[in-house]
Amino acid sequence: MKQPTRHLSETTRACGWAALAALLLLTAFLFRQHLELTMARHMLVQIPMLLASGAAWHRCLTHLPRMKAVRCYAASWDEYGLAGLAIFVLVTAYWMIPRALDSAVASGTVELAKFATLFIAGLHLPASLSRANIILQLFFLGNFASMMAIVGMLYQDTSTRLCNFYLIDDQVVAGVGLVVLAIVVPALWCASQKQVREFFKDGQTDDGKLAASRPAEANIR
Repeated sequence: MKQPTRHLSETTRACGWAALAALLLLTAFLFRQHLELTMARHMLVQIPMLLASGAAWHRCLTHLPRMKAVRCYAASWDEYGLAGLAIFVLVTAYWMIPRALDSAVASGTVELAKFATLFIAGLHLPASLSRANIILQLFFLGNFASMMAIVGMLYQDTSTRLCNFYLIDDQVVAGVGLVVLAIVVPALWCASQKQVREFFKDGQTDDGKLAASRPAEANIR
């Protein structure tokens, strides 16, 4: 009885993640006009929703036993997570370009391409992060965060409209949001990394031992 129960549990979890992915994707699509009305909602709400829908769909696939062969095949060309992380950085960098945002608003074809590419980038992100060691994760996180910060400061500092569909005020708000994300995302990553916490904990322990040994050395002298 345990095997059917476990199979049912995995199926239930897969359905839950699939429902979440569908909800995010449909919300981003059905409310696209409202979300794309301002630059801040376009970049800071809709785009993360599309990435999150891809990540949720990935979690759905991990709970399906029949997808094991597909996951093994994906791992064969995404060794150490390099390919998936590179895809994620390139895709997100492209959709931070003002001309790309204008094209997505003006053209339905470009809009569909935006949905597809961001969904795929989010789909590969969890598996790529799991395959990458902490050094590779730090490298890509640093590039991604610095990219968001630079683009955000550019949006705030420029005195001209970078997007034809958005006003300068929208541009400034989006820039502030990107800078905030550039700080929040690395902070959340560090908070969730056990290895990082242990590294700093070990450093504090070593400092404590060194401080405790100094009085003893002074007494010996």
